[in-house]
Amino acid sequence: MTIADAKQWRKPVWLAAGVFAAVHLFSLLWPEFFNTWNERLNDQFFGLKASHAAFAPPYDGTVVHVDLNNTSLRALKDYHPSRAHYARAIHNLGAMKVAVQMCDIIFAGETSAENDRRLMDATRQSRDVVFGMAFRLSAAAGRENGVEDPDARDYLRKTAWKLPAPPETARFYYGIDPLITLVPLAELSLGTGFLTLTPDADGVIRRLPLIVRFENDFYPSFALKSVCAFLKVPPDKVVLDRGAITLRDAVRPGGSQRINLTIPVDARGCMRIHFAGPWGRMKHYNFSDIYAASDDLDRLNEFRDELEGRIVLLSDISTGSADMGQVPIDEGYPLSGVHANAVNTILTGSFIREVPNLAAAVIEILLLLAVTALSFHRSALVSAGGTAGLAAFFAAAAGLLFLQWNLLVPVVKALLVMVLGWAGLSTWHALENARVRAAIERARQLAEHELEIGRKIQTGFLPANLPAPPGWEIAAHFQPALQVSGDFYDVFELAGGRCLGVVIADVCDHGVGSALFMALTRSLIRAFAMQSADRLGVDSIDPAGWSQTLALETVRQTNAYITDNHGEADMFATLFLGILDPATGRLTYVNGGHEPPLFLRSGQPVAYLKATGLAVGALPDALYKTESIGFEPGDCLVLYTDGVTDADDTAGAHFSKQKLVNLVSEKGAAAQALVDKVIDALNSHVGKGSPADDVTLLALRKTL
Repeated sequence: MTIADAKQWRKPVWLAAGVFAAVHLFSLLWPEFFNTWNERLNDQFFGLKASHAAFAPPYDGTVVHVDLNNTSLRALKDYHPSRAHYARAIHNLGAMKVAVQMCDIIFAGETSAENDRRLMDATRQSRDVVFGMAFRLSAAAGRENGVEDPDARDYLRKTAWKLPAPPETARFYYGIDPLITLVPLAELSLGTGFLTLTPDADGVIRRLPLIVRFENDFYPSFALKSVCAFLKVPPDKVVLDRGAITLRDAVRPGGSQRINLTIPVDARGCMRIHFAGPWGRMKHYNFSDIYAASDDLDRLNEFRDELEGRIVLLSDISTGSADMGQVPIDEGYPLSGVHANAVNTILTGSFIREVPNLAAAVIEILLLLAVTALSFHRSALVSAGGTAGLAAFFAAAAGLLFLQWNLLVPVVKALLVMVLGWAGLSTWHALENARVRAAIERARQLAEHELEIGRKIQTGFLPANLPAPPGWEIAAHFQPALQVSGDFYDVFELAGGRCLGVVIADVCDHGVGSALFMALTRSLIRAFAMQSADRLGVDSIDPAGWSQTLALETVRQTNAYITDNHGEADMFATLFLGILDPATGRLTYVNGGHEPPLFLRSGQPVAYLKATGLAVGALPDALYKTESIGFEPGDCLVLYTDGVTDADDTAGAHFSKQKLVNLVSEKGAAAQALVDKVIDALNSHVGKGSPADDVTLLALRKTL
């Protein structure tokens, strides 16, 4: 197929378009499938980013934690801190002149009058506290918005943000069933914000709703309320728009430059949190140290130097606290850290943005077109490898975009489009090629019917299954240069399985004549070997002599038959016959002019089993002798025909015996692995062409 031919492009392009449409239809019907897998892949990017300093997200030291942890509880000598403890910590933080105290605790209802009074006094004096509250978030307005407590209802309505509601906010969450901090306490603070988080479908917290609808108005999250308090942004300076919440005229404490800070949000009003790193990356202080600071004026002043002008998040992370959740970088992360990371994301402006749907679709189309072009390559391996490489490059590029520029590209859908596109196109090309090949095959069968029959018959001479005695591995490869071959190999049992006959041979010349001679030689070797083995019986006293006699008689009888009955054909075969005793590891062999097999033993040079006589069929009464070798565990014998070593590359250079030796010299390699390794190297050497001669390779290895 040629790319220039538009007709050849038409069907593949339509097929690719169908794949694209099917994947997008699936994503519309089951969006959570793609969302979940995309997010899990994104989590891997988050983990990589958090673990490498070069990509680590920025951390604004303005945000610090004051943790009520186990150490604090032991220092306080009270495992159930009261509101009086929190009152003193809030009072001390106020004295340290922090900018905003984010109190990640809902003080709902009254306790003791004295403790409540202390907490309210501390809040009044500090004038910098934002308290948490909670909603149940709903995708639509419900009937449970009402609050039974009139004071709480009035407080929520009074503190709700009365913002213009553009159509884009129609899908924002609704806050219902509120649980709020004690109203008199809340009225003395900078305000309240909801602590409620929304895990994704797989339970991982990746986003935080910054604002929700409440009755006819809006209510801010704990993080957004705290940021607005820190940046001196009143509600009337908050603008809701498509895909963004803008804080107008924001200014840091002590600063003079006012900016408009635009925060990207999704259709639900959620911001994707850019986690600065593990829990320990942000600055942490023990609650007990802050609590005790007022006992030592010098210590209080030291804390003031460190904390003045900062946002301090006060939370309970002691053992037994349920305030934990799974985030992209940790399976058990304190939820106060989620709010702190949300604040840090806003203050640093390190927002994570997602590629728009249209841009993602364009990327998918371009990738699919590239896969379509690759599918036209005649090699399925190149097509598959090219597609895999393109997919890997795309995934790596998507990872780099996130690591370097905080841009998330939806990878899973694009990869699925590529994989299904490649599968569909490959199937189509395979069917098309099969149709063409079928037509060619029918024509070839008509022209070469008799030759095809000969090939099938000859193929039947090769062993369908190689025997494999315990402790031995045998592997072979056979590749004819033409439809019929003059090479053959054989492995067969003798004396009821006591021994194995191992044969490899190469008949002179090529074509039908050599194929017929190959069939004759193979049949004679098998017949004479089995006949002689039966006649000789089993000699347990002198097994070496038994094998020697069997090998010599088999080769001599074969040579005599060929020279007596087919001498006028001037055909001969180089042949190696070995009689292997698997129990002892002894191989007795006759090499009738064949390429010397390679005997491999770890730590020793390669041994060559050289010729012990002439080619079979060359001369009547040719003399033959036997030699023997003993296998030890790990030893391997590699037999081959000259079609392996004499194979030429495009420049005419031989594959060479030395290259074969180098390839099979790997210590401890399995027989099949050696054969595969040689054939792969041979194919690479030959290139796109085919070997000019038959290729036969046999490996015999002792494992035990």
